[in-house]
Amino acid sequence: CILCGQCFVVCPQNAKEIVSSIETVKVMLDSGSKVIASIAPSFIANYDGIGIESIRQALRKLGFADAEETAIGATIVKNEYERILAQGSHDVLISSCCHSVNLLIQKYYPQALPYLADVVSPMLAHCMDIKRRHPDCKTVFIGPCLSKKDEADVYGGVTDAVLTFEELSEWLEAASIELTPG
Repeated sequence: CILCGQCFVVCPQNAKEIVSSIETVKVMLDSGSKVIASIAPSFIANYDGIGIESIRQALRKLGFADAEETAIGATIVKNEYERILAQGSHDVLISSCCHSVNLLIQKYYPQALPYLADVVSPMLAHCMDIKRRHPDCKTVFIGPCLSKKDEADVYGGVTDAVLTFEELSEWLEAASIELTPG
């Protein structure tokens, strides 16, 4: 259950089964650490009519210090791609912010690795930016994709935990916190 942290989040395509990170995040919050959430822009599709301020307020009720949109990281990533392209040293450049696509290339198409742009995802870029601005904080990415949990593990120390929107919704419901439109 949500309270004991033994729940599983299951990929809708049945590709992965991953343990919920709610308890991990609760421990971070209970430790007194400053915890800042990075919210994927797709929250708009998941929480119809809910704006970032409503999400931020709900997360503060859960104990988060703040919440920001991962779009900040997307801007950082876009600027890095523009810098690489302006150099003109690549005839072919594969860009992907999707950890699963990057793993696919690494595992099944290693001949394409030289063309894979050496640019982190918006999640990682945003969490790095948050930690640059708040050196002692912990970061939690909240988004729709289970693959981000593996990405956070692979790049340890940048994104301290990942919650899916499903996990967040379950946690908010268990805490009797309602998101208000606006």
